[in-house]
Amino acid sequence: MEHRTTWGGDPEDASITTFGTATAEGLDVWVQEALSDSRFHAKMRLLVDHRQLDWSGLSSDDVHERVKLFANDAAHLDSARLAVVMGTQVDFGMARMEQAYIDINPDLKMKTRVFFTIKDAREWLSEQPALDASSIGS
Repeated sequence: MEHRTTWGGDPEDASITTFGTATAEGLDVWVQEALSDSRFHAKMRLLVDHRQLDWSGLSSDDVHERVKLFANDAAHLDSARLAVVMGTQVDFGMARMEQAYIDINPDLKMKTRVFFTIKDAREWLSEQPALDASSIGS
């Protein structure tokens, strides 16, 4: 599995494009690379383009492992927003499963959404995050 990271964009702070055959470990490589870069910050808006990545070899156990890897980095990911773009219905389903596990994990405050088009992903990234309950009235 390969990836390319491009820093900057509008509205994204970085774009990650992946190629080849997906593995849980390979998917974590781009996350670790981004986290170790000095340009990374807690409120990053990331556009992740998986349209050229084959997810057919991933299992639900691999998705669980991936969410555990995200949880290990929860403090660094903080309130990052990841707009993930998938190329096929099956791959979209795997990514939605990952999103669901991220959404229910109390340690993860990052927001992830899955899309079929770059345009829709960028529209979501350009939205301002909703106020959380702790910031209302402050």
